[in-house]
Amino acid sequence: MSEDHPEWLFDEARHTGVDYANREVVADYDRQHQGFRDFEKEAEMIVAALDLSENSTVLDVGCGTGGLSVCLARKCKQVYAVDVSQAMIEVLEGKIEAQGLGNITPQRAGFLTYRHRAEAPDAVVVNIALHHLPDFWKQIALCRLHDLLKPGGKMFLADVVFGFDPRTYEEAVEGWLHCMRDLAGPRMADETIVHIRDEFSTWDWVMSGMLERAGFRLEQCLDLMPQMRAYICSKPGEQEPR
Repeated sequence: MSEDHPEWLFDEARHTGVDYANREVVADYDRQHQGFRDFEKEAEMIVAALDLSENSTVLDVGCGTGGLSVCLARKCKQVYAVDVSQAMIEVLEGKIEAQGLGNITPQRAGFLTYRHRAEAPDAVVVNIALHHLPDFWKQIALCRLHDLLKPGGKMFLADVVFGFDPRTYEEAVEGWLHCMRDLAGPRMADETIVHIRDEFSTWDWVMSGMLERAGFRLEQCLDLMPQMRAYICSKPGEQEPR
């Protein structure tokens, strides 16, 4: 690690689970997600939840191949799109060029290494990405996002978050796998198996506690689909108590 990245820092580029540094895997990821996700609808929901406008600036961390970033860029002034995978960023750059979008700034970086060089953003979006970090590093990441957000700004965080009774985990996991197979096909169900086994999704009560500990005010929770939850949070203004 460099002087800026000490040797004890978690290595976000060393993928756990699906290897999103692999260009073939990333191309397949992009095709799958374009097939079963409605990015335009997701962007509309986020814009409404965070009170965004054509004058808003948004930081999209863990942007993947940029399906959501592109839709947000059509509705907002500026989108900073960040992902730790160079292969993901390259696919996004291709979309930016193909669609002639001048208000997306892509950057390869992770939750723990990103440095925001511009004015503090109005909003942060973290969509199905934080589970790549163990809980210790999730907390650090959330603190970093809170601190770079402008006072009064908001965050949309969606991820796989578990809310079932831990003693029923076998039934809950099998039910989730059946749901993913019906929704997105066998390939996505296989990726869900890898996610459960190797990645770092956490419990709802843990995620809520980490958001509050980072300094966010938790305004709303939404169940998007089985085992998928969204948190709408705000950063108190400079004169507001936490």
